[in-house]
Amino acid sequence: MRGNDIYGAIFLCQQALEKAFKAVYYERYEKVPPRKHDLVALAKAAGLLEECDNDMIDYLRRLTVYYIEARYPEEKAELSAKCTEEHTRDIIKQAEEVFQWLASKLN
Repeated sequence: MRGNDIYGAIFLCQQALEKAFKAVYYERYEKVPPRKHDLVALAKAAGLLEECDNDMIDYLRRLTVYYIEARYPEEKAELSAKCTEEHTRDIIKQAEEVFQWLASKLN
């Protein structure tokens, strides 16, 4: 993986989990989900925060930063520099686990 690919992969993990949290919210409440990108806030809104352990909450917070930084390009270079291939693989693996957990919440 190269620099932009690595950062892009992490950003897409955040986007996938954001949409999955919103799908759970929609299914549970039959309302349009909140217009938020903060994964911890979305977990709370969907009624799932109580089911998240501290490690998952920390992961969701860290992953949210990648969305925020993508929206502010002047800070993107600094964050991209921290994105090693190993770090990215760990982020993707965790995203897959959280995604599967969220999928299990859907009927």
